[in-house]
Amino acid sequence: QQQQQQQQHARESVQFPIAESAEAIETTQRDYTQVPQALDNYAERLDDDAALRPTIIQSDGDWNKRFQKSLLKGMATKTINKDEQKDAKDAAFDLLDALTKSGGLPLDHASLHVVVGATHNFDHSLIETLVQDNINPIGKLERSMLIMGLTVHQQHPAELVPPSQQSRLKAELPQLFVSMGRDS
Repeated sequence: QQQQQQQQHARESVQFPIAESAEAIETTQRDYTQVPQALDNYAERLDDDAALRPTIIQSDGDWNKRFQKSLLKGMATKTINKDEQKDAKDAAFDLLDALTKSGGLPLDHASLHVVVGATHNFDHSLIETLVQDNINPIGKLERSMLIMGLTVHQQHPAELVPPSQQSRLKAELPQLFVSMGRDS
């Protein structure tokens, strides 16, 4: 019972890194290398089943590069191996370093795309989860999706779901909604 109380207290004390306004979001810089660790921390605190696990995404094998040698020539395709991929990546970072003067100049009109992978594992197959365990797997997946959402978007779960679904999710997943005094 004491362990259950400690787990409940840990769930209730989860803090979400929410910016107060759109202006705060624009001026706040985020260290994207910490996103997997944040996901792991949230999953550890909020996922009772430990079903959500971070996933390492690795590219495999050779790539096909499509390019145009000049504006008037057609598209060409070349297969590049791991060594050529590394050389191309190093050349891209060298160009970025030169264009920004080693980070001294901002890139105001650039966008950064970050891919975060996670895997939701069930203890049993879908049929065993439904029939033998009598557990709705959709609720478990919704919890995992909300944990991913709050980690990636840095918003409270109430801001990530439509108002029509909030009362149902608050009843099913109260540990995600009681933090930061936003249980309304």
